[in-house]
Amino acid sequence: MKNTSLTLDLNTGRCQWGESAGQPFRLLVSGDICPIRNTATRMLAGESGAILADIAGMLADKDLSIVNLEAPMTERPAPILKIGPNLIVSPRSVELLRAGGWDIACCANNHIGDHGPAAAMQTLELLATNGIASVGAGRDLDAARKPLFITRGGRRVAVLAFAENEFGMATPTSAGANPLQPFKNISQIREASRQADLTVVLIHGGNEYLPVPAPRVIDTYRAFAEAGASAVIGGHTHCPQGFELWHGVPIIYSLGNLLFDMDTSDLPSGGYTWWTGLSVRIAFGPQGAVGLEIIPHHFRPCGEAVLHLDGAERTRFFRYYNFISEIIADPARVQRIFDAWCLTRMDKEFCFIGAPFYPADWLDTPSYKRLLAVRNIHTCEAHNEVLTNTLRILAERRELEAREGLPYLLTLMNGEIPEDES
Repeated sequence: MKNTSLTLDLNTGRCQWGESAGQPFRLLVSGDICPIRNTATRMLAGESGAILADIAGMLADKDLSIVNLEAPMTERPAPILKIGPNLIVSPRSVELLRAGGWDIACCANNHIGDHGPAAAMQTLELLATNGIASVGAGRDLDAARKPLFITRGGRRVAVLAFAENEFGMATPTSAGANPLQPFKNISQIREASRQADLTVVLIHGGNEYLPVPAPRVIDTYRAFAEAGASAVIGGHTHCPQGFELWHGVPIIYSLGNLLFDMDTSDLPSGGYTWWTGLSVRIAFGPQGAVGLEIIPHHFRPCGEAVLHLDGAERTRFFRYYNFISEIIADPARVQRIFDAWCLTRMDKEFCFIGAPFYPADWLDTPSYKRLLAVRNIHTCEAHNEVLTNTLRILAERRELEAREGLPYLLTLMNGEIPEDES
């Protein structure tokens, strides 16, 4: 069977499916870090070590570690016109990355270009100056596409990183993130895997707050696994999305947030899944991955520190994570949840395409941003999948059927298992 549903041990968060001759290679990957608001206040007071103190042991237990840097580090704001927030963090954020001991910062995301090419380049240069490698962004498209090759623990590791096509992507002549292009990405993964002992693929994409990956995401990540990836790891959704073993390759669909202080009062349960994320430590033997450990953590109540989940809450998280992971193996359940999700997004997506957006007044920001909103729905893979699936639901007159899945979806979005399946 191609898919192997993995089950975490409820006490340790670990699962094992192979054996390693000798000491395994340990890869540790964490989700989005964006030191703003309360996090920034404490960081700028020189307390970066204290912010990460509770997870210091986790961060040190690795041969290679990666974190997603969710904003440019610059003191010169130059917000681009886009849909969504223009994130920016202090150049001193590199102190937090150094305190965490991360070897690699992933910059393939939808915010690294929020303040233009110059800020993106300043970020890459600041990382390099401080001994932190970067991947998934570059001075132009060719540079952004380049895999990172790094040797640790006697292994040559290739890291490739892609971001869905929103704003701030690199172009042939300007700096930015490496855009997701699945057909091209598959050939890149194949080539990189021939040059490395391990090939790690990172993707920044999917639907924010959706507790189970959408059908397209599952198909894409599985294709990357089949192309030669040793592990496929996703981010961007600001919530955990489950995991599986595909042809022996672990796929972690989304890590959620590591540290991203934000007003989440308008999200279900006050954004429980926003504040609760995970890191994954994958063990590799000579022939590939042999096991992994899911390490849940949170940054409640106000983003001042990252803390381990403990006790009953930790066990509850593992039960929930096992549950959403089981869903991934069942295409019908995945589609049912995604259909319900599309109905929750329908009004927002349709209001963009229903509003007059052309001809645009290039000198009028609101007019131009209406055009950008329509552009984003069509060019961003996650938004486009929602739009396409919603139109299909309506054309097939399945709206009432899709609505039946809403209570189930909303329960999962609250970080809970539906009562009839708990």
